Amino acid sequence: MKSTKEVKVIARYAHKTNGTLNGTVTYLVRASNGVDTYCTTLVDGKASGCSCPAKSHCYHKTQLEVKEAARPFAAKVLPVWTEALVKTGKLVAPAKAVKVSRLIEQAVKATVPTVKTTDIGNRGNLNGARGFSLMR
Repeated sequence: MKSTKEVKVIARYAHKTNGTLNGTVTYLVRASNGVDTYCTTLVDGKASGCSCPAKSHCYHKTQLEVKEAARPFAAKVLPVWTEALVKTGKLVAPAKAVKVSRLIEQAVKATVPTVKTTDIGNRGNLNGARGFSLMR
């Protein structure tokens, strides 16, 4: 029976662009020998690279994907339109095993604030007294 190695996380860095989280996370992990350290990068929850010497799939990537997926919903990046819905309680954080249809149902029932727009067609003739022409 093969014993599984467990990833020992030293630090977690959530990267930002212009002050907002961009979905890239870097983990600094301790090697199984207890001396070396490696950096593993995840983009939107999927491992994209690891600095360990493994030639194929390393256990750092697979275990850190699971750890990142298990993090609380509040730590994830939310789209701007959902912030107000979460604050008012119209949209709630999903449990570990929530059906996608239930989440879609919550999003459909939620109302997004409407923005008043002005139709340019109701503001008058933009060409003045001239008719439409491609050439002057």
